[in-house]
Amino acid sequence: MQQNIAQIAIIGGGASGLAAAIEAKQYGGNDCHVIIIEKNARLGKKILATGNGRCNLGNIQEKQQSHYIGSCAELAAELLGKFEGSEAFFKSLGVICKADSGRLYPYSNHAASVLDALRFQVQELQIQVLTDSLANAITKESHYWKISLQNGEEILSEKVIVACGGKSAPAMGTDGNFYSVLKKMGHNITQIAPALCPVYTESSLLKGLKGIRTLAKVTLFKKTGEVVADDCGEVQFTDKALSGICVFNLAAFIVKNETYISLDLLPHLKKYEVDDLLWSLYSMRSNWSIADMLSGVFHKKMCPAIFESSGISDSMTAPVYSLTPDDMNNISETIKDWRFPIIGTAGWNNAQATSGGIHRSEITEDLESALCPGIYFSGEILDVTGECGGYNLAWAWCSGMCAARSAVDNLKGCDKND
Repeated sequence: MQQNIAQIAIIGGGASGLAAAIEAKQYGGNDCHVIIIEKNARLGKKILATGNGRCNLGNIQEKQQSHYIGSCAELAAELLGKFEGSEAFFKSLGVICKADSGRLYPYSNHAASVLDALRFQVQELQIQVLTDSLANAITKESHYWKISLQNGEEILSEKVIVACGGKSAPAMGTDGNFYSVLKKMGHNITQIAPALCPVYTESSLLKGLKGIRTLAKVTLFKKTGEVVADDCGEVQFTDKALSGICVFNLAAFIVKNETYISLDLLPHLKKYEVDDLLWSLYSMRSNWSIADMLSGVFHKKMCPAIFESSGISDSMTAPVYSLTPDDMNNISETIKDWRFPIIGTAGWNNAQATSGGIHRSEITEDLESALCPGIYFSGEILDVTGECGGYNLAWAWCSGMCAARSAVDNLKGCDKND
């Protein structure tokens, strides 16, 4: 049986694992043997799909805790506060970044530039890489951790960094298979759910809306009326779901069958101002058809759906003057509070991130396991989820580097406060 011996073994050759490997080797020095264990045939497969192929690698606001949720969110903010930043990290690798509405992208606008910089650095540092290697067990053997691979190989390593991701986008290799390994080691996994994905609602409410985009304030409510979270941005309608970045950002908060989403289509106006607007249109367009009353305010194809949700029973060809005061109030209420019951999320195949993971109570401030000393965690495997906009990749780089430094310090017997 073939065995490899290393000082630091990293399970997962994605964003966080690559950052961890590079930092471990640079910080640990030439004598620090680092191994990356990757289940896919090549490193960084998921990186190529981020940012629609452009790789949204960070954000100028990536250090603000308000952009993260989960039990590890506060710790993430603390570590990000000490992190040099995504732009500085990639500048050190020769990648120039540019900002677009706060989102950081490589100047080339191609995700391959990001992955190439990481891969070439791994090669330059002579970090050992094992691809097509699925880790399926970790056990303690003397002062080593033994990592068993599905192909029969074993790796003995003094320290292990788990950077294998969560369960989102299983086609990229992150299928959640490693959760069972961690559970066998005594770790508990908080409830996991798809995050940053479309939200399914009743298809009858979306009739005629497919392909339409509109700006709105999006609010997630419990059925009790309590606000869970909100965001503003462009909402995209499909034949069975609400989509768009602002909807994606709320998906991580959703508990099945307990919530609904409300769209405020004119968030810059108060309810009485919407009333005034509608009565002004009523006056100017009294002889127009109802279907055309809101022309110039909303996409023409949205109007029938708005009126139907407002309970307007008249034909869309009826004149505007046929609308009653109650009709006008109902239309106004729909514009400010258009409700869509949630019947689920789009699932793992369409999720960009995973909500849930290793709970904060089971790791130290150095990202080391509180249950299995010598095991470290980074990236999506931890219970922290960032909003759309580069926050999850920022956390991947940061946590990978922090875990690597902690592992090297521990390896050398150093105190981080020395």
